[in-house]
Amino acid sequence: MTPPEVRLLRVAAQKLGVEVGDDALHRLTRFLDLLGVWNRRIHLTGRRDREALLRHTIDSLAPAPHIPRMGSVVDVGTGAGFPGIVLGCLRPDLEIALIESRRRRVSFLREALRAIPLTAARALEMRAEEAATAPELAGCVDVAIARALRLDLFLDLAVPFLGPRGMAIAMQTPRTAILAPALAASHGLRLAAKHDYTLPGGAARSLLLFDRCQAVP
Repeated sequence: MTPPEVRLLRVAAQKLGVEVGDDALHRLTRFLDLLGVWNRRIHLTGRRDREALLRHTIDSLAPAPHIPRMGSVVDVGTGAGFPGIVLGCLRPDLEIALIESRRRRVSFLREALRAIPLTAARALEMRAEEAATAPELAGCVDVAIARALRLDLFLDLAVPFLGPRGMAIAMQTPRTAILAPALAASHGLRLAAKHDYTLPGGAARSLLLFDRCQAVP
């Protein structure tokens, strides 16, 4: 990253309550550099300019304060690794499964995990519905998360992953966040917390945290 990019990232992260140390910065730089190379060959993200990728990265830092110190995480429909790989760069100890059904994207994710490296993370080439039936993931995940996935669809996909005290984290816009309480109730969940934040450039975002209405015994 260039010095201006580093300053932008660290200032934005601080506003989100996240500290990006030198080791994390090194891992994030490797990720962004590799993503830039792959983006020139295959279409991994909508916008491929460095400014947009940096903004995606900053957005992906927002859930970091809400990820437990121990436990497992599933990133549903991770795409190019947002937010899963970014969270892994902050927390290389994090046991995270990156769920993605498109083969070329999974090839990139696996290369990124090797290159950064993030040895506690893995990329799974499968649909979320299929992954939620895997013995090591079904009903035992501590956090299910997704960025920019339609809220009702995300909750449908997230619930089968969650352990008895699991949490679902949805990264949404304030407009879609209005629907959260009713959608949560229809999935046996409750909206436990809502955190609003603003990205560099002024885009408004909402972080929605859901847990079960009653803990499963």
